[in-house]
Amino acid sequence: MKRLQLVVCAGTAAILTIIALGTVHVVEKAERAAWQAARQSLEGSAKAVENALERQLLQVDGALASLPALFKAAKIAPGQAGPAGQLLSGISFQTMAFRDLLLVAPDGSVVASGQSMTVRHPLPTDVALVGRNPTTLIGPVHNPVTGDWSLYVARPIPGWIGIVPVAEVPLQTLMKLVSETNLGRGTRIFLERADGRVIASQPHDELLIGKSHGAAHRQGAVNGVAFPATETGSDGGVLTVARQSLYGDIRVVLSAQNAVLLSDWRSARDGIVLGAGIVALFVLAFAAAILVAIRQREKVGAERERASAVLDNAIAAMSDGFVMWDENDRLVTCNQRYRDLYALSAPFIEAGARFEDIVRRGAERGQYPQLTGDIDTFIGDLVAWHSGDSGAIESMLPNGIWVLASERRTADGGRVGIRTDITALKAAHAELAAANARANAAVEEAQRQNIALTRQESRIRFLAHHDDLTGLQNRLAFRTQIADVLQQIGTRGGQAALLFLDLDRFKDINDTLGHPVGDQLLRDVARRLSACVRKTDTVARLGGDEFAILCTGHDQPQSAEVLSARIVDVLSQPFSIEGRAIAISTSIGIAIAEGAGGDADTLLKQADVALYQSKSRGRGTFCFFTEEMDEQLHGRIALEADLRRAIAEEQFELAYQPIYQLASRTLSGFEALLRWQHPERGSVSPGEFIPLAEETRLIVEIGAWALRQACRDAVHLPGAPRIAVNLSPVQLAFGDMVAIVRDVLAETGLDPARLELEITETALFDDDNRTLAAVKSLKALGVRIVLDDFGTGYSSLSHLRLAPLDKVKIDRSFVNDITVRPDSAAIVSAIAALAGELGMTTTAEGIETPAQMEAIRQAGCTEAQGFLLGRPQPLLKAVSSILVHEEIEAITARRLVS
Repeated sequence: MKRLQLVVCAGTAAILTIIALGTVHVVEKAERAAWQAARQSLEGSAKAVENALERQLLQVDGALASLPALFKAAKIAPGQAGPAGQLLSGISFQTMAFRDLLLVAPDGSVVASGQSMTVRHPLPTDVALVGRNPTTLIGPVHNPVTGDWSLYVARPIPGWIGIVPVAEVPLQTLMKLVSETNLGRGTRIFLERADGRVIASQPHDELLIGKSHGAAHRQGAVNGVAFPATETGSDGGVLTVARQSLYGDIRVVLSAQNAVLLSDWRSARDGIVLGAGIVALFVLAFAAAILVAIRQREKVGAERERASAVLDNAIAAMSDGFVMWDENDRLVTCNQRYRDLYALSAPFIEAGARFEDIVRRGAERGQYPQLTGDIDTFIGDLVAWHSGDSGAIESMLPNGIWVLASERRTADGGRVGIRTDITALKAAHAELAAANARANAAVEEAQRQNIALTRQESRIRFLAHHDDLTGLQNRLAFRTQIADVLQQIGTRGGQAALLFLDLDRFKDINDTLGHPVGDQLLRDVARRLSACVRKTDTVARLGGDEFAILCTGHDQPQSAEVLSARIVDVLSQPFSIEGRAIAISTSIGIAIAEGAGGDADTLLKQADVALYQSKSRGRGTFCFFTEEMDEQLHGRIALEADLRRAIAEEQFELAYQPIYQLASRTLSGFEALLRWQHPERGSVSPGEFIPLAEETRLIVEIGAWALRQACRDAVHLPGAPRIAVNLSPVQLAFGDMVAIVRDVLAETGLDPARLELEITETALFDDDNRTLAAVKSLKALGVRIVLDDFGTGYSSLSHLRLAPLDKVKIDRSFVNDITVRPDSAAIVSAIAALAGELGMTTTAEGIETPAQMEAIRQAGCTEAQGFLLGRPQPLLKAVSSILVHEEIEAITARRLVS
């Protein structure tokens, strides 16, 4: 193996050497060819540039030579400046070879010019002296008019009395024309004098003009043959070629950087080197692969020997019995565990013994306790199992050990067998059978529990989408169905009607007859509603005494109108519950949906608006939602948004109306009234925004602000007047008023006895005992409780006994008529007397005239409030008015005494 590895390494080194030498040879040959091509290309370009230059100069010289004939034909003398200038201008216009033609006098002045600007400017010195010292080419000369470098071509004309025609050739134009030949990349062109001074270059280099270039001054350089040169500051060598033009002292010089000329060769060289490198890598990889294969072959041999040893050790160390038979069912090998299991047959278990012979001799010695019949039959069955693929079998040995025997056929026709001791497993199976019996009993119990849980889960799922009392859909499921129907209408067309139902005076029945009767009434209403609708319609209970019906079809709103009339009639029929005949009515709001673009919330709001409109028209009727209601709805939404913004921006303020004691005619306190100054709407009436605030529960936050601000203001009032703040029913139902009042009193330091909380009779007794309990808790804080608008609610005298009241405010409706209606005066007197007997004070609201003031004093009221005594004003104005009023009262009292 070592010798073979050396041969592979030597061959690889030889191949890599050949590749390296061949690559060097090819690269050098390609470089010589590239240099030769570059020289030939540069020399050809130099010849082409020389030809282009000479064509241009010959064209200029020809134009100068033709001037005598042209002047003669035009009958113009050279000294006639005007006609001569026009003729020269025409010639200059007809060619691009020069920019201007001039006639120069012997004194250096311009006699005539094709360009009018030239006559007005002096000529450069070299050009001005052309008449004294005629030369063929003058330049480079800086033109003072155009600012460009130019070459002047002069041709003396015999007989023109010293006047010399001169052509101005712009060098930039000339170089562009000669560079239009097929030049190679990076090639530069120079026009030089014989002494090496640069006339022009392309690309243009201003710093070189008129200076010695020097590259073409070497011996034998001006012969059209390319030669290497070096430029100062260049990054590498330069290849240069120079050619002498027909104009003796002007030569054409072309140069190019070696790096540019040989760029293609370098790319090809890199490709050749890369290719050679890749081939070398392949050779190395192939050689490495051969070496790896040789090494792997060595490893495989060693591994095979090691594996054989490991296998022998593994077989010997196996906890199970292992046995191997050849294709003739003769024993190949087995481990000691196999011999231990079949101890009675062990003397016959030898290599080369046949399977049938070993089994027969073992059976004769009692190796197989399961043998109870004919030995030949038993052996035949065991040999058949051994020869076939019948799977594993279990058998018990004489020592009580259970063995699992399994055999598999090998690729060469032999068999491999495993004998596993399963005694512990058999015992575990017995225990498992007993446990399985117990588990079956547990499963049956679990199934019974699962059935119960399934029923409960079904009940929960049902209650998640249905009302528990009536079995109808609840609000969540009903809203989902509305959204689905609206989506179908949007895609397939059609109409739908939503009916909102509210039972009139249901709360009275619930309060008087009890909740069980109310619940049974709701169930009966649900049954009647379900009987009124079609199978395609849906009835739902949204909560409380509110029901809704969703009708679909193309016959809306006619169908909804007929259904509403039927429902109003059916529900107006008396209900018999617990032997009582109960009569109710219902109000219905209807919203129609058609076409795309609708949503469930909007439809629900529209039906709700229509329901309120129906209730406002009277009970037991129905009403369709209209565009006017929609405008009202949008206005309500806009007002709600403004109301929320007003809370955030603190747009609310308090106005204070004084309350006077009638006996002493002194100030008793103030009532804090909420006002809203909207930045766009102006002053918004409390009757407009308070109901909306209560409906949206924003009154909880607004009321808390009003309470806190009123208490803050009361602390700074002179004296100790009481401050009255109105509480909304919503505040009592949804706000923790006890905690709010407690915190405000602690924060402001106001004496609780100075704070009066006004609650309407309806709010106080409309919510069972919950509101009454909250009022009692407020009273425990030390504040005064005032029953507001007494006489307009339930007007039950027992209410005065149930609540811990300190004051009763008589509604303004009685005060307005007290001077014209005796019954109103009697009611006010009765209320004042009853309140006095119960230890309460009375305040009459709405006093606007002196006659009303005198009437309530005679009726026995203790306090008065109204426009006559003072309008609601900001705190400072209200206090100022009180001070003025008290001063007037004092002056009046002094006058009466005197």
